[in-house]
Amino acid sequence: MSKKLGTGDIFYLKIENENLYVFGRVLFDVNSQFNKIIKKTELSEDYFPILAGFYQGYQLVEMYDGIYENINDFTEPKVIIPRVLVTSLNNSKYNSLEFGKIKNVNVDYTKVEFPENLTYDMDGAILSRGELNLKTRLSEKEFKELDYQISSCVPRVLLHATLDFQKRRDLIPQEVIRPHYLIKNDLHYNNELRKVVYDNLRLDPNKSYYELSKEMGFDLERFY
Repeated sequence: MSKKLGTGDIFYLKIENENLYVFGRVLFDVNSQFNKIIKKTELSEDYFPILAGFYQGYQLVEMYDGIYENINDFTEPKVIIPRVLVTSLNNSKYNSLEFGKIKNVNVDYTKVEFPENLTYDMDGAILSRGELNLKTRLSEKEFKELDYQISSCVPRVLLHATLDFQKRRDLIPQEVIRPHYLIKNDLHYNNELRKVVYDNLRLDPNKSYYELSKEMGFDLERFY
C-alpha cells in the first residue's frame, strides 16, 4: 500500500497500542492544490487566506464511523467528522501514527466544506473559511465573550477526536485525553454561535462553501 496520501485517498490510522483501525479520506491538500495554483506573489493584504498562513502544510480530511480489527473489513463509509484541517499525514515530523492508503475515491469539489474559524486581529473579528476572510462587525469585547479560539490539529489529535466522537474515550491514553475535541476549532459544532456570526455578516448560513466562494470570485473548481 502507498504511504503517501493525496486528495481522494481513503486511509487508515492505527490506534496506539491496539490492533484496531479507524478510517478517513483526504478532501484537499494545501501543499499540492492551493500552493500549486496560488503563488506567494499573489498574496496581499486584500488576499491572504488562512490556508496561506496558519494552515500551510495541512490536509482537509473527513473521518468515518467504525473501529475495525482488520483493514480489509472497512466497507461503506459513514461520515462522523465532515471536515477538519490537520497537519499533513505525510509529514513524519507531526505524524507518528501507523497509516496507509486503501483506495482513491474522487472528491466532489461542490460538496467540499472548510472549517469556519473565528480570529481577531487589527482589522477586527474575522470569519475564515477556506479562501474567504469575512470581516464581521463584532467588537473586541463581543469576540472575547464568545470564548472561541483555533488550535493546531495533528494526526494523533485527529485519531483521538475520531474515537471521542464514537464515545470510545477508553481507547485514548489517559495522560493526553482532552476535555473535548474540535468543538472550538469550527463553528460547525456551535449552531448558536454560528447563527450570531452569520447574522452579523448578513449571509445565508446554509449556503455551501462552493456557492459562497464562487459568488465572491474564488471558484474551488480551479484547485481540482
